[in-house]
Amino acid sequence: MNKKVLVSLAASLTLFASPFANKTEAAAPVSQPTVKVQCKTGTIVLSKEMSYQLMQGNVDWQTFLKNYGWTVQQPAKPGTQPAPTTKPAPAPTTKPAPETTKPAPAPSTKPTAGLKAFEQQVVDLTNQERQKAGLSALKIDSQLSSVARKKSEDMLAKNYFSHTSPTYGSPFDMMKQFGVTYRTAGENIAKGQRTPAEVVKAWMESPGHRANILNKDYTHIGVGYVENGNIWTQMFIGK
Repeated sequence: MNKKVLVSLAASLTLFASPFANKTEAAAPVSQPTVKVQCKTGTIVLSKEMSYQLMQGNVDWQTFLKNYGWTVQQPAKPGTQPAPTTKPAPAPTTKPAPETTKPAPAPSTKPTAGLKAFEQQVVDLTNQERQKAGLSALKIDSQLSSVARKKSEDMLAKNYFSHTSPTYGSPFDMMKQFGVTYRTAGENIAKGQRTPAEVVKAWMESPGHRANILNKDYTHIGVGYVENGNIWTQMFIGK
């Protein structure tokens, strides 16, 4: 009984044999096996009689395995390796795009009665600069705004650009002529800037004009704008 059995399955089989009884010996119950045929996928338990028949070559080995529901495969060719098992790539995890918070647009201030839209914007931008400096906002004085607009109109009509008007004199004389009273006063003028943001920026970059905008003693403001020539006048007073 030195016969060797070679079987090719999905995995190689190994026989573990114990001493065999003679041919006339009654078969042992399956529950008390003497031979096990094992592979990676399972185990076949053989009785003594079946073990003896297999070892004697009386039963075709492949037929036997098929009867037990095992699949018989041809042996792999030398030097070949089973194809690697490829796992499906995990589905890419997509993260939601981070939400971007856009700054809320600055509320548009309706022009105060008697003020043009550009004049109101100059007031708002001026008060923003004062707020940055920790100063209180200037209140709009409609009478002072009327004077400031007349100053811009006068510069256009008389073709000059100066704090001293050939018509009204100094800003302080002009205020008094139109009945504006004050404890302290100042004036900023500009020409050529096309937008409120542009003119306020230009004033803030000039030390003298910046000092007027950030003067803590001022309480009220008036703005006059003439579109023809883009002429701007700011008048400040402290009451």
